[in-house]
Amino acid sequence: MQSRLGREGRANPKWWRFSVDSGSESELSLSSQQTALLNAKLDATFVPHLAPLLQPKGGADDTVKNRSRALAALVISALCEVSPDEASASVVDDYDDYGIDAMHYHASTTTLYLVQAKLKSGSQFTQTEANAFCQGVRKLIRQDFAGFNEHVLRRQTAIEDAVENCSRIELVIVHVGAGMSAHADGALKQLIAEEKNDEERLCSDYSELGADRVAIYLHDSGADARVDGTVHLKASSYRDEGRKTYIGFVALDRLVTLHKQFGKALYTKNIRQHLGHKTDVNAAIRQTLADRPREFEHLNNGVTILAERIDPKNNNAHRGKRLDLTGLSIINGAQTVASAAGFVEDQPNASIADAYVPITVIQADLDHDFSKRVTRARNHQNPVYSQNFAALDDEQERLRRELALLGVHYAYKPEALGDAADYNRVRIEEAAQALAVVTRDPRFVVYLKKEPGQLLLVEGPSYKSLFTPSLTAFRLLNAVRFFRYVQAQMRIQEKAAAGTGYERLTYKHGDYAIGFVLGKRIESTLAGATAVDPARLSGALSQPFDEARQALWNAVSARLQQADKGPLAIVRNVGEALPVLREAMINHYNLHSDPALPHVSIAVPGELYPVKLYDYLASKAPQIGGLT
Repeated sequence: MQSRLGREGRANPKWWRFSVDSGSESELSLSSQQTALLNAKLDATFVPHLAPLLQPKGGADDTVKNRSRALAALVISALCEVSPDEASASVVDDYDDYGIDAMHYHASTTTLYLVQAKLKSGSQFTQTEANAFCQGVRKLIRQDFAGFNEHVLRRQTAIEDAVENCSRIELVIVHVGAGMSAHADGALKQLIAEEKNDEERLCSDYSELGADRVAIYLHDSGADARVDGTVHLKASSYRDEGRKTYIGFVALDRLVTLHKQFGKALYTKNIRQHLGHKTDVNAAIRQTLADRPREFEHLNNGVTILAERIDPKNNNAHRGKRLDLTGLSIINGAQTVASAAGFVEDQPNASIADAYVPITVIQADLDHDFSKRVTRARNHQNPVYSQNFAALDDEQERLRRELALLGVHYAYKPEALGDAADYNRVRIEEAAQALAVVTRDPRFVVYLKKEPGQLLLVEGPSYKSLFTPSLTAFRLLNAVRFFRYVQAQMRIQEKAAAGTGYERLTYKHGDYAIGFVLGKRIESTLAGATAVDPARLSGALSQPFDEARQALWNAVSARLQQADKGPLAIVRNVGEALPVLREAMINHYNLHSDPALPHVSIAVPGELYPVKLYDYLASKAPQIGGLT
């Protein structure tokens, strides 16, 4: 059936949606990658807040049970916009109960939510499960608490008050499996038909939240909090031709207050976060505030704000035109505001009360495409690298949220991160390099050495082939961790290289090449749904790396004699690099006598590189296990 909440829930742009495995149009379940991300979210955010199991069985049984309980909390948190600890407190599920997994009274809508959640991938929601839930609902409506578990009994008074005071009773079925059985649907409809006569507050339909809705809630849980705030504009003007727009001047200290209150969430739609105080522009901003705050409005390009809704209020003779903004984001001027906030923090005795900044406030509603167009146009007016516009790609925000569920900070927007290495931080530049290394297209080895910037040009073919909708957080993270290992080992080999200078130069310039050759041997791990373990990766790759290193050096040595070029010149030229990679792969994968090689090596007119050959070599790479 179609979920009522599915129809009437908040708008969800397509970039919030996960893909789901589908057996048929009505049978959707989470993919293995999504299941792993969901488990990580439940374990980290909701399980710690759950009441302990009354009669724990220990081991894997309790882990599975607590995740199922936490799924009910996740849904309550999303439906009612409450914190994880409050949502977890609503969970009453245990090994023995009447099928009600969570009860939550939503005071602002006077709705009592009764939830049953099943975390069983690939399985239908059954009639047995529906019957248990129906029995619990009947007893609760009659306020018959006999036989309920201790979690319910401890909350009996609060539940009685909720049943008495609510104006609606909403039944919610949550599952991540293969849909709902016809018999389960019939049991729930029969319950509503029978109870509706005596209990008119019972909604006339139950809500079914399947894998697609759970995936949206999961992804949405990683979004920055919505920012609502108020600004006052002096010397303001207003246009409402197509979109509501205000222009004027705003006190800089008001924007600093918003920065202190909301942090990075204030710049969600911007292509950059704060770049730190050391850039020339940001240093100049701070100097102006220190020396000439009254001139700031004349020396600054200004700030642009997009807001989902603008509610103008009355003019104030002193403060100016008041605008109440819902869902606001500073899309241009992040450096101005963040630098001013840093100045105020560093100089507590200094005053910026006289500093004003030009401001444009545009109502963007939920038009995501319009927001991106405005952001791109406004930021073209200041020095911005073309690669920075990858921050407007929806796939980057999806990956950030997915990686956050794994405890990894994905910096896809330029920001000041400091120089210290952080194992759980990944920059977009690093991600692009690692993903390029593990592709099947050998030309990326040359691109990485010659034109690495093209990998982050959003409209370019290289970027589009790397950052696809099918790219998972696990593949990105594991590729990065793999390539970090390769780079570290190549630096060791470079320092320790004996023999000719060409061998040392091969190790200095050949990290992308050896990553390409060795990376094909971990494809099964890259395609999986588990993050690699650093210690296991190091142990499992030690010998294969040394063998791949030798295969690469042998191939480069042979090419040096033919091409009369150095290692750097070889890896920067497609015509020279591809034969080296081919020979290194054949040697490393032990394919010298493979009878198919002559057939797959036949050139195809019009191809930019021998696709069939390199696809075949990649498919024959012996897989290395034990990395996770």
